[in-house]
Amino acid sequence: MNKRKLAPVQETKFEKVREMQIGNRVLVAGEVIKITGEYGSRFKFDSLVTNKETGVQWVDCFELSKGVVSGWRSFRSDRIKLMPIKRGKKNVN
Repeated sequence: MNKRKLAPVQETKFEKVREMQIGNRVLVAGEVIKITGEYGSRFKFDSLVTNKETGVQWVDCFELSKGVVSGWRSFRSDRIKLMPIKRGKKNVN
């Protein structure tokens, strides 16, 4: 069998960042968030995307349906609403 030749990775006009600063909190890929205007839906943050030519930014997310990923959606970054951080209970004997 012949070995396949790998194509070189081409430069794109989009820049993806896997973390994002919101207020005093850093949002990393995989965290669950809510989006204002999307009633009852939760989303898993994937990345912040910036178009290098125009400077437009948006957030790529996976839509969660009953805890399972069901679709890919994109929103403006100002629509993000953070979910509170759950704290574990301490076992006191």
